[in-house]
Amino acid sequence: MDLDKNLRMLRKTSFVVTILSFVVIIAGLVQLGLGGIAVKQEYERIAEVEAMIGQPSNYYGYQRQYRELQARYNRSSSAFFLEGRFLPSDESLEPDAPGVITFFVLLASTLAFLIAAMLWVWRAHANLRDVGIKAKYGPGRAIASYLIPLANLMLPFEAMRELYNRSEGEGDDFAHSTVENVTAWWTSVIVGLLILSAMIVKFALDAATNLIIMTPIWMEFVILSFAIVLLLGSAYLFANLTRKITQAQMEILPQIEPRVIEAEAPSRPTVNIIGQS
Repeated sequence: MDLDKNLRMLRKTSFVVTILSFVVIIAGLVQLGLGGIAVKQEYERIAEVEAMIGQPSNYYGYQRQYRELQARYNRSSSAFFLEGRFLPSDESLEPDAPGVITFFVLLASTLAFLIAAMLWVWRAHANLRDVGIKAKYGPGRAIASYLIPLANLMLPFEAMRELYNRSEGEGDDFAHSTVENVTAWWTSVIVGLLILSAMIVKFALDAATNLIIMTPIWMEFVILSFAIVLLLGSAYLFANLTRKITQAQMEILPQIEPRVIEAEAPSRPTVNIIGQS
């Protein structure tokens, strides 16, 4: 077991996670800014169309109700997304367009961030195991906690909380004590994902059924922006956790004496064979 080498690897991985988190945050905020510009331009377009069409006074009954309903739909987020009006113009689809560049930077950096985060989780839990600290979540189980549907709503939080406390030198009694930084991180993840999932379901209903929920474009943009900001914040909070836990392991794990590890290790079973006379 080369603890120094493993701790150096943990520190390097934490550094990569931190850098990628900042790239994700910057790219995400730029995308939100571009989305805000698109929403503003859409409202300007709607105002121009409605000004051109006007509202004739000789429309009554069904025709007037239909025009009013069509106007409401035209101003809704359903029309904005279902009719593809959120897409940029042909000139903006060029590979060197800011929106295209930012989107691919966000996509690539998010994927890289997730991979680096899982590598860090594995290494951090493996370090505890290597020095003989008994934990409920080993490296394999910690990684699996992020991948199992439904269980991944709670298990990653428990695993991170235990990792934080164990890395700080806490014993069995306080291994699952409350950690504010971990709670803040996981709250941002869960709330952001729930809001984003609800909006995806709404868009799916609009696209696949006759049920169209006509809400203003600005309202859904605000809701989506809130969810995305929470997820971007969770990336920052996760990177902050990696730095704190890495620092704690570098300070505490080398102080554990080898004899303590041997003492805590389970004794090997022995079998006595009694010969017959």
